[in-house]
Amino acid sequence: MRSFWIFGNQLSHELELFSHIEDDDVIVMIEATSRAMWRKYHKQKLVLIFSAMRHFADELRDKGYMVDYHEADSFQDAWDDHFTRYEPEEIHYTAVTDAAMEKKLHQFGEKHKLVEHSDVPLFYLTKQEAVETIGAVPWRMDRFYRQMRKRFEVLLEDGKPKGGKWSFDADNRQPPKDGLTFPAPIHFRPDAITKNVIEKVERDFTDHRGDITPFVWPVTRSEARRALKRFIKERLETFGPYQDAMLTDNQDMSHSLLSSSINIGLLTPDVVVQAALESDAPLASVEGFVRQILGWREYMRAVYVASMPGYESVNTFKHERDLPHYFWDAETDMNCIHQSVKPVIEKAHNHHIQRLMVLGNFATLFEVSPQQTSDWFNEMYIDAYDWVVLPNVLGMALHADGGKLATKPYIASGKYIDRMSDYCKGCKYNPKHTTEDDACPFNALYWNFIDKHEERFEKNQRMKMMIRNWQGRDDAVKADILAKARQTLDDTDSL
Repeated sequence: MRSFWIFGNQLSHELELFSHIEDDDVIVMIEATSRAMWRKYHKQKLVLIFSAMRHFADELRDKGYMVDYHEADSFQDAWDDHFTRYEPEEIHYTAVTDAAMEKKLHQFGEKHKLVEHSDVPLFYLTKQEAVETIGAVPWRMDRFYRQMRKRFEVLLEDGKPKGGKWSFDADNRQPPKDGLTFPAPIHFRPDAITKNVIEKVERDFTDHRGDITPFVWPVTRSEARRALKRFIKERLETFGPYQDAMLTDNQDMSHSLLSSSINIGLLTPDVVVQAALESDAPLASVEGFVRQILGWREYMRAVYVASMPGYESVNTFKHERDLPHYFWDAETDMNCIHQSVKPVIEKAHNHHIQRLMVLGNFATLFEVSPQQTSDWFNEMYIDAYDWVVLPNVLGMALHADGGKLATKPYIASGKYIDRMSDYCKGCKYNPKHTTEDDACPFNALYWNFIDKHEERFEKNQRMKMMIRNWQGRDDAVKADILAKARQTLDDTDSL
């Protein structure tokens, strides 16, 4: 007989390896405590993975598969028990992306015969195809995205982009308006399996961060498909124009909240994209959502595979400051930081603009260690995995790779946050002030960054206007701004 090992982020009934399973083969699933402690993962992420694994195992048994499910201290403990009882000739598994898990598998393969299967449809592309498609450094998302659209014939008419443009991003950046409301997302009540997992996590992972209840995430394919259907029917239309906006009283707005399901296999990316393509939502909203799945998600994975190992340690700007305490407790007078960290503590999630233009922007301007920042993202988000965190955080948000992934740093002053959110209305700091006592901390630090790196970016087409703006200022004004920036950095922990 043979064993087929399914990991906790591969919970798809469409896995290619299922076509190879015969009657006397056995599926192995391991809920390993040691793996759950590689990092101090948010409690809700642990609940999601363990509950989804247990539900998936039951679904496989209902289909007639033999499943050997282990709650064990380590993978090795589980396999020692499995080998004693089954003595498999081969161990089959679906290809993994994260480098740490791949390294463990290679070590495991030194003692056992391993057979790897394709990870499509967990992704559109295999790892080899991803590397071939992304091409040479510098990598560029728009080039990659066009190739993906053409290859999979998505939103094309006679070989050309539907609507005459490859991207409708310019139509999807509207700021929030007074009285703006959004249909509520679907939430799920924990069943008996999930309740048991919540008790386990509370008992065994007490020192891990984050609230554990209420837990409302999908843990089965059925629930994930219901969440997808709700999003497509009621929320996709307004996701498009307002996807970059941020609101205090509606953190989720019209974001899909599907990434936790996609990244563990409950939904495949193709199923999600096809649902969007079949919707009645405006083209700009559909394209904006498709770009995140078919474009950005695949692009992040391709960057990761093409650049590991080594990418995890990039630090172009030599930033070494520590993350301040409020990334774990949200206790700060900077309302944008408070509002962006609070939902992460409460439910292990916030949306992409909070991640990029508030928290990532903070880490760049406050000169925080890229590795501390990416570790925080990896630990605190329910949809976080190494392959998606490192490129998104190190490459896009922090520009720590020196421009391999993106053409410019995603930095902004308080004026951007004021325009795209209602956060500044309830803040101690004034986004219109730069050097005054109540000045928004982002403002002086924005110009401090420009001053430090003007030589690096003065020929950058997307930044040279701001470089010239800075260079044209009076020396005394510049000195005051830089003095305020130094004071702000010294006072980081007390802001």
